Amino acid sequence: MIITVLIAIWAFGLLLLFTDPRRLSTRWASATAFIGGLGYFAAVIDEELYPLLQGYVQQYPLLNPGMLFVSSVSSFICQIGLPYTFLMFAVHSCDFMPNRVKMIIQYAALLPPLLMLVITPIYPVLQFDYWIMVMWVTPYFLCTCVLLIYLYWTERDPMVKKSRFINNVLAILPLLFVFISIYVMRIFDQYDAWRYNIVIVSLQFILFLAISVKYGLLGVKLRIEKRRLDSTLRAMTSGASILNHTIKNELGKINLYADRIQSYASDEKRNEMNEDMTVLLQSTQNIMNMVNRIQGQIQDIVLKEDIVPLHEVVTRVLQDVRPYVEKKQIEVRPHLDEKAWIKGDPVHLREVIANLCQNAIEAMHQGGVLTVSLYRSKKHLVVSVADTGVGISKENLGNVLDPFFTTKKNGQNYGLGLSYCYNVMQKHQGMLEIQSVKEQGTTVYLYFPSKLVVEKSPREE
Repeated sequence: MIITVLIAIWAFGLLLLFTDPRRLSTRWASATAFIGGLGYFAAVIDEELYPLLQGYVQQYPLLNPGMLFVSSVSSFICQIGLPYTFLMFAVHSCDFMPNRVKMIIQYAALLPPLLMLVITPIYPVLQFDYWIMVMWVTPYFLCTCVLLIYLYWTERDPMVKKSRFINNVLAILPLLFVFISIYVMRIFDQYDAWRYNIVIVSLQFILFLAISVKYGLLGVKLRIEKRRLDSTLRAMTSGASILNHTIKNELGKINLYADRIQSYASDEKRNEMNEDMTVLLQSTQNIMNMVNRIQGQIQDIVLKEDIVPLHEVVTRVLQDVRPYVEKKQIEVRPHLDEKAWIKGDPVHLREVIANLCQNAIEAMHQGGVLTVSLYRSKKHLVVSVADTGVGISKENLGNVLDPFFTTKKNGQNYGLGLSYCYNVMQKHQGMLEIQSVKEQGTTVYLYFPSKLVVEKSPREE
């Protein structure tokens, strides 16, 4: 069982490192898992390898002292390193903290672990003074928890906020239990309390896997959803092109013969037949318009990139929809960062924001609030469009991005608006996320990667 837990902890550390190896806070989180696993590594040596290798002691006289030394060193590194790496994870997660301050904290926080190295006998028997340990480990742990909770509380980016919440659930509660069992309980000579950590670590790993599947941690769910939607859009594009060609050919024949019949009816002064042919020709034209509209929204998008002032794009869209919001008595609340310039296609971006605003207006029958926000986080430039309308039910929320899926009853809607928005965001290497509660409202988030952000607008040069 101990070996299984050790493998789970170190696998957890590898998975964390896999998420974003270039980010310093991620590396410290991974280090926390690996150093925490050293305690179980020491237990594996003491309880699994030591009894198993006793038959080789006479042949290899240094075997027992070697295993005892490795076990003691591993346990020592675990106990002094765990609070330090956990604190460093929190410190290097703080975007508001200057790098110089982070480095000062990083080196200053090494003093208590180095003190323990000086005063603690490690071999042949590891002997910690746990009263001294608790005196510095406690503030380390409390400072870490305060920083992580503060980062979650002040985060504006919804996607990052969700990630911080998950990180806090996976880190703070399990390590609180570990802190009590490893440090506090040993003050009272309860040295076997660490064994209860096996249950906590097992539950932590299971919870990690469950969250990965449900909320897309590590991008698992995101990649699955992206692959499904992309393959659907590719199939729709190919199928619509074939269907479009066929329908246009057949409509051409219908138009030709309808026009000939209408000419005959006009020459023969058969007014009723002439009127029927006029209706028929109008119907074929309506079908052609509908086909062209569908084709235009699902065909592959080619970006014509420029430097785009997104706040101006949003402002123009809000001006365009003013007659609709005034008619429905909807309050508009714009919160726009005027320095939000990005590299993108201004036409498609405007169409996306217009689509989202129009959907929000249609979701509010009479009165309500339309809130459009534009702001930057460390990872994204975020556009959010929120309404206080009818919302989307849970059973429909998972299908709203599918082509031709719609909950609207009017015949002018083909269920392609959000699919088009998703496609445009993918072309901009961004993401689209929808949050909705039935009868409370819907918020759509557009996440543009920071690498598209232009730090200085052309007008400032």
